[in-house]
Amino acid sequence: MSLFADIRRRFDLRPAKSLNLAGSLARTRPEASSTTSTGEQPRGRREPHGTAGIDHSAYLAIAEALRDGADVVPASDETGRRLAADGISLVEALDGLSALYRSIAGGEPAFAAVRALSSSWAEASLVYLHSLSCEDPLTGLSSLAHLRSRLGELYREAELRGTSVPQTHALVVVEPLHPPGTSPFDRELTLVDVAECLRIVFCGGDVLGRVGSRRAAALVGRDPNLPEQVATVRALITQWRLDTDVPQLARIWIEGLPGSDEMAGRLLDELART
Repeated sequence: MSLFADIRRRFDLRPAKSLNLAGSLARTRPEASSTTSTGEQPRGRREPHGTAGIDHSAYLAIAEALRDGADVVPASDETGRRLAADGISLVEALDGLSALYRSIAGGEPAFAAVRALSSSWAEASLVYLHSLSCEDPLTGLSSLAHLRSRLGELYREAELRGTSVPQTHALVVVEPLHPPGTSPFDRELTLVDVAECLRIVFCGGDVLGRVGSRRAAALVGRDPNLPEQVATVRALITQWRLDTDVPQLARIWIEGLPGSDEMAGRLLDELART
């Protein structure tokens, strides 16, 4: 029994109702709001302290340390984290620190205070950036940046092990073909279906990513069954939507990887542009 026949038997590609999974794959995220559930305004940008838009209360710990002649580093460290969490830019945060020092100490901030505030602000900002999803919210496919990062890891591992990425891995690229006049929304829904078909066939540790606005790609190992897997992806995509008499066509091919990480990055850029 072929791989496609086995998948078709297990997933039952001809149910009574249409297999339209577009709604089930969408990632819903809370809407941004200018107020909290209690009706209070969000933190940040309240009473200015010499610079418009800076939260006065965030600097109270530093002000107390200055008045008491205490070490300002711990207070500056905490202030930097709080301002980053409130969405205050580093320039605004340092402007507020400078205004505070001028009003209390009559001069510019001490280097130790500037360094502590800047370091903690940067650290808190990086934590936030690393918490962001590396997936496209609609299709669930990895971002191009994540796909590029994974490729870089493969090339570094290959160099250490003395292996060759072009011999061990490849890209399976899928480009849905649309009739003239297809709306951008329908194109996005097709990519949702393509992503689901790729997940069915490449269900291991393969990276499935979005490449530009029109294509998806799977970073896969060069398994002996790879040609049959590609044929299965094509068959699934063609028969996935049963609510129409027109099959969904797509260009699907195995893209070989170049010999270096740098050239692989250029290949991804080219696939994303064309």
